[in-house]
Amino acid sequence: MKKIMKTAALAVALTLGAGHAMAQEKASLRLNWLLYGFHSFFQLGVDKGFYKEEGIDLTIGEGQGSGRAIQIVGSKSDTFGLSDGGSVIAGAAKGAPVQAVMGIMNKTPFAIISRADANIKSVKDLEGKTVAATTGEAGLSIFPSIVSANKLDASKINFVRVDGNGKLVAMLEKKVDAMLGGLENQSLILAQRGMAVTNLGYADIGANTLGLVISAHTDTLKANPALVQKFIRATQKSIAYTEKNPEEAIAAIAKIKPDLDKDLALKQLKVGLTLQRAAGGESQPIGWMNPDDWSRTLKMAQDYQELKTDLPVTAFYTNQLVGK
Repeated sequence: MKKIMKTAALAVALTLGAGHAMAQEKASLRLNWLLYGFHSFFQLGVDKGFYKEEGIDLTIGEGQGSGRAIQIVGSKSDTFGLSDGGSVIAGAAKGAPVQAVMGIMNKTPFAIISRADANIKSVKDLEGKTVAATTGEAGLSIFPSIVSANKLDASKINFVRVDGNGKLVAMLEKKVDAMLGGLENQSLILAQRGMAVTNLGYADIGANTLGLVISAHTDTLKANPALVQKFIRATQKSIAYTEKNPEEAIAAIAKIKPDLDKDLALKQLKVGLTLQRAAGGESQPIGWMNPDDWSRTLKMAQDYQELKTDLPVTAFYTNQLVGK
């Protein structure tokens, strides 16, 4: 009889376990761009089972820009999206039903990247220099805020318009003194190719905007806040684990991207992690967003990108689920 009871108990346990496994809720994340080093903690979270532990069956898709990720989430084609804060504001101001729920890169990676031999040690040194930029890039559109904050003479800064890849070429061929780019991207690529560079991060010269945030559809926030909360918790675990084990995170994406330059990807990840926490948020949970950063990002969009909106800044983000 005892043997029968044990067998029955085991059968019940297996059934409950199978039911629990089947209870995984499907969700998808759209990245802001092609998979690179800083994205690696999402894949690591999948591999380590952090999302599964929260009951989420997560799929990750590469992206085609922050604006496109906002459109995809707004149409409910993906559950979550990774975009820069400015794109969330621009999209929501135009009616996209999205809201940021977690900061992934709270300090902007935007930077003025100069050749070390150009002797640009401060933002004032840009006067009389030539800077490569791509028409329409976010760093260029808010550059006037740097001019204003640092009392520069904009007429003395010569911008050369080139495409994205052209900026790197112009630098390597020494046709320009500096370029606009990312601390976690072009700056590392130039250094990898043997060029000594000096970085002036936007966050350090009066122009910090929200870097990368996770956004969700407002319907999802209303109908299924528990899913959003679980996604945030799993992502917090992934980031915390990656901070201690960055090489393991890079190995996770190398498995699905065999041609990955692991050394460059690791450098991208490490730089990105230094930008993860918001200023003043050292004691806050991972993912907390500083309200002042959102206010500044909105003001820059209104002042320099001709954004028109009557929405309050709190319409674009919420911190309510980050600490739960």
